[in-house]
Amino acid sequence: MTSYEAILKQINAVQAGTIGDDRSITWLTDAKVVGIARNSRGHLELFLAGVELSPRSGTVKTAMHYHSWHRDTLPPLSANRICLPALGHFDQVGAFIAAELLREKADANLERAFAITEPLIQFAIKRMEISENAILGLVGELLLLDALCRRAADPQVGPIVQAWDGWRRSARDFTWEGTGIEIKTTTRTTSSHAIHGVHQIEPILASDDATGEARLLLVSIGLCQADITAPALSIPSLVESILDRLNATGASGLVDEFLTHVSVYGAESGIGYEHATMVNEAPFTTTFNVNFVRGYDMVDPAIEVLRRNDVVTHQHVDAQSVTFRVDLPATISLNNPIVGTKRVVKTILSPHS
Repeated sequence: MTSYEAILKQINAVQAGTIGDDRSITWLTDAKVVGIARNSRGHLELFLAGVELSPRSGTVKTAMHYHSWHRDTLPPLSANRICLPALGHFDQVGAFIAAELLREKADANLERAFAITEPLIQFAIKRMEISENAILGLVGELLLLDALCRRAADPQVGPIVQAWDGWRRSARDFTWEGTGIEIKTTTRTTSSHAIHGVHQIEPILASDDATGEARLLLVSIGLCQADITAPALSIPSLVESILDRLNATGASGLVDEFLTHVSVYGAESGIGYEHATMVNEAPFTTTFNVNFVRGYDMVDPAIEVLRRNDVVTHQHVDAQSVTFRVDLPATISLNNPIVGTKRVVKTILSPHS
């Protein structure tokens, strides 16, 4: 039987497809039932050749696609494909799934092996999705924080870093001089984001305990896996840039506090980035390009989303527990959204300009 270690070695050697939907499948055994490939976006794919499988879980059903795959010199291949996230450490998860399928004798009876292994596949995919979202979220928040630090006047840099609250469970990712900033990061081509509670899309009202927010910007950041021909960013490079700015502006006393906050981000999802020891570890070394940065003024009535008033009329519903997805268009009006990192940062730092 092919071992986990042997499969992981093969996965590490698999190259991404060159263009479009092209990829090269590496079969793990001579039976050519379980194969691995990497598409042009770097996503690891498991190919299970044979009859169409019927997943019982919605998670696996969404990740799996049955198709007849064209081959240049051979007859078409009928196979089930499971697409996994592209970030580095998920290769180990792919190797684990493939090893379990082979251990359950997928070469002899794929349907039986898949039925036994599906609960593990479901669990692995869910954990990968959570971890990938946490990593993307951290990149997005550090990207904006770094941009703010680079544009801000020297005396502002320390307070700006301290104003970042997205590393923990909090009402807002960042607040600056009455402007609330909620940061949402996606690898989709549009500003499509999951919202967890209406507080994420409405300004915080003033109360006896808080001054409230004059407005709220939802900063939508679109990322993609880095193209080697374009400037790229990563978690280590963004952290290092912010550290350089702290040290250069006389705020070096905040370095340890900032690094602690970074390490806490996503820890509950199983990531947790320790800059001193993980700077060369996957998936944190994954590099990204920025597709877009858009700052949506959420007070604008032209943004038609679910509001608190839509929920509070239902007295038995907790407004903060409502989860939904917003699909914000690239253009709401002439000045909404604010487009581009520089313009968004300028608006946050100079809200009345």
